[in-house]
Order: sequence, then C-alpha cells, then structure tokens
Amino acid sequence: MAEKITEKISYLTQICTAWDNSEQRMALRSEPRRYIAYDYIGIESWQSQYLRMLTYQAQTQLIQFPLWHAACRLSEQQYIGQSAVTVPTHGLWGFRNIGAVELWTDDQAGGVKYDLNYITANGALGLKKQLKSNWMADSTMAIPVFYGVLQQDSSYTNLQASATELTLNLELIQNQNAPNFPTAWDEFHDEKMPIESQFREGIPGSYFGAEVFRYMPQWEDDLSAKFTRNANRLDYNVGVFRFDLKSYNPTESRDIKLAGISRAEIYNMQRFFMRQKGRWKSFWVPTWLNDIELAGDQPSGQTYLLTKFNQFWKYYAKTSRRKNIILFYIDGSSEVLSIAGYSTDDTGTYGKIYLDEPLKHDLRIKRVRMISFFARCRFASDDLTTDYETTGIATIQMSFQEVDA
Repeated sequence: MAEKITEKISYLTQICTAWDNSEQRMALRSEPRRYIAYDYIGIESWQSQYLRMLTYQAQTQLIQFPLWHAACRLSEQQYIGQSAVTVPTHGLWGFRNIGAVELWTDDQAGGVKYDLNYITANGALGLKKQLKSNWMADSTMAIPVFYGVLQQDSSYTNLQASATELTLNLELIQNQNAPNFPTAWDEFHDEKMPIESQFREGIPGSYFGAEVFRYMPQWEDDLSAKFTRNANRLDYNVGVFRFDLKSYNPTESRDIKLAGISRAEIYNMQRFFMRQKGRWKSFWVPTWLNDIELAGDQPSGQTYLLTKFNQFWKYYAKTSRRKNIILFYIDGSSEVLSIAGYSTDDTGTYGKIYLDEPLKHDLRIKRVRMISFFARCRFASDDLTTDYETTGIATIQMSFQEVDA
C-alpha cells in the first residue's frame, strides 16, 4: 500500500557569479534526471518481508516499477488480438521516456505488462505483442512502467512485528528503450487546463523575449522570502568595521507552494520548469504583493504615477532591478509598465514614479486591484518536487531568485 508518491525532476546548472552579483549560467544536462519515491506500509507479513528484502538485496539491480501517479483509465474497451490500446490524451505526459505499459485491474487480479512500439498524439499506444484478453474501459488502468534503480540510501520503520513502513527511492535510468514521444505533447506545448485552473489575471505569456510565470500562489501558507546583501563586511572584531558595497542590488529569494488541481495544471508546471532547464533560464514573475498604492486617479498621457508612499526614490533609485510593475485590474485583466526612475512630487507629500512611456489610458484607482513589481527571476533550485495526493491533485514547492537577466 503506497501512502504518498513524490516525483523529482533534476537538472544541473553551473553558475559563475561576478563581483557585482551578475551571473553567467550554463546548463549541464540536456535532459533531466527523474526520481520517484513511494511511501509504503506493509500491512501483512509477506508485504513487509518483500519490502525489506527488496531494499536489502537489490542494490544495483534494475527494477521495473509502475508509475502509479500517472495511471489513467482506458479510453475504450480493448479486445483480444489488438496490437494497440488507447488512453486519454491528458495522461500521455506520464508516458514520456517510457517503454512499457501495464494493463491493471485490481490488487487481486493484478495486470499484464506490454512493451511499447509507438505512441501517437491521439493517445494510441502501439504494443509489440497482441492482447491476449479483453480489457474493459471502466475497470482497466493503463500504467506507465519504467526501469529504475534504488538510490544509495534506504531506511524503514517497524511499526510492529508484521508491519513495516518504508520509502522506496528509485531513480529512472536514462535509456528506457522508449518510442519517440509525440511532439504535440512535449514540454514546449502546454495542455488546455480546466476553467478553474486557467490563468485569470490576463498576464502575458512572454515579456521582452522571456517567459512569464503566471501561476498565482494559493496563500494556503505564508509566503517566505529572504534577502542576501551584496556587500562584504570588513570586521576584525577589535573596533571599527567597514562595508565594501559591491552592488546596490540585493538578492531576494521567495518560496511559494502551488496546488495543482488537475493533471493538466500539474503537468504544465513541470513543463515550465523543464523549459527553463532548472536554474539555467530566467523568466518574469509578479511578486503578487501590494507593492505600490496610487495616490489618486492618473490621467491618460501622464508620464508618471503619483503614489501614497513617498520614499521609493530612497530605496530603488540606484538599483538596476525593480524597474517593471504589473497592474492587476478588477475586471481580471493586467498591464505591465516600465519604470524610468523614482522621485517625489514638488511638495514631498507623494511619491513619483516616472514611466518609460506615457499612460495610454486613464488609471482610475477604483479599477486597480493591486500593483506588484514585475521581477526577473530564475529558479533557485535545479530540483522540482511534486507531491501527489491523487493522480490529479498534487502540491509543488517552487523557489525563485531575483537576477539581472
């Protein structure tokens, strides 16, 4: 019995950081490594015995294992003699770099494994052997089967003499003897998501040649962030200390947790991470915070925004970052504006944010829901971990780090 399933996609990026904290990055893996962790509880004695023996003896042995979280029901009934089976297209992403499928009914009857000959974009899985029995669509699961090896370390907990709790940590091998995966469903083609998962803020898909991360955090937990100062402190602990300021740009890192409520949403988040190849590429992302408040309505043609807080110039004027903002409107649309500089009005009462271009329309304060900074970021980790609750619900933890480009 598997309690929890965790999938990890892992890239490798070499980062050379300059004195002023600018970066040069190079991707060292064209394809990610994949890891699967299954939390098992052996209820009966034979189940616990098998789990312990597997981790004890199969140290470097190739193991065939189903991707339980990628299971999907057959699209239609399959009959004896067929050389292909059809699965829903929303389940195809689980078959990338997969060379076999298991047709499975239940724990008692088990299933039968078939090696794959081809995969088509309409969900047809070509089999190397013909079906030997009929398979009903409503009671048959099609499960991708992979070759993997146990990772170096394993441990288990004995709940009592016959019950054992153990996590099987497996790494998928690169060569799965898999057929070519359909281009129409690869990482460069997002799937259509259900209405409740759609991007509802009107955020553009790209901005100045880089992708935009459009998933809004659910705020189920607090969003943590931290700053790293780009300065050396010269301190010998005997008296006066000094700072060697290398750059006016600190580095902000933010963590968000996203809940995928459909296969398409989960898979599209993984696709986005794969397109960036972990930490290699940078992208745009809103802070999703109320960073700027307007002091009133702003007329069309105006080259600046008046803000309630008047100290922006003091903290952002010398930085090369925080030069873009995104306005979220009440009607669900959004707009990105570029900032030329920061100042105050003549009285010093309000802040003044100069824009690269004049406003193309009136900005009415009642229409603006929130104004956030639009930051250039990269992933702070080369690993993306997906915790599956069911085949269609999962949580994904992501970390962003602000960069120059």
